[in-house]
Amino acid sequence: MKSPYIKEAEINRNFTTSLLVRSKEIREKKTGEPYLSLSLCDRSGEIEAKMWDNVAEVMDTFERDDFVKVKGLIQIYHNRPQLTIHKMRRMEDSEGISPTISRPRRATRRRCGASCAASSRR
Repeated sequence: MKSPYIKEAEINRNFTTSLLVRSKEIREKKTGEPYLSLSLCDRSGEIEAKMWDNVAEVMDTFERDDFVKVKGLIQIYHNRPQLTIHKMRRMEDSEGISPTISRPRRATRRRCGASCAASSRR
């Protein structure tokens, strides 16, 4: 079964899919604990994401341009969709690439939706 696209995700519903990491920042909560601020994409678009809990377990397991499997909840924050990640892991090369994502070429990197869509046509 193929993973759903970002644009198909329903607000206030759990969402599990494979995405490409466009940017990754490790930030600090007011309590001093780390949290992740990410920009994730598939061929349909891009979404901002936050991971608040269990960050120490996953923050060093993936980098920018890696594919990750995420499970979380899509909500509206400041009038924009945002994914709150509950579980996340780096996808292994042996898992193959989901039909919903594709690695954009570095030389032609634009907005992820356009890059992912262009590279998936090859």
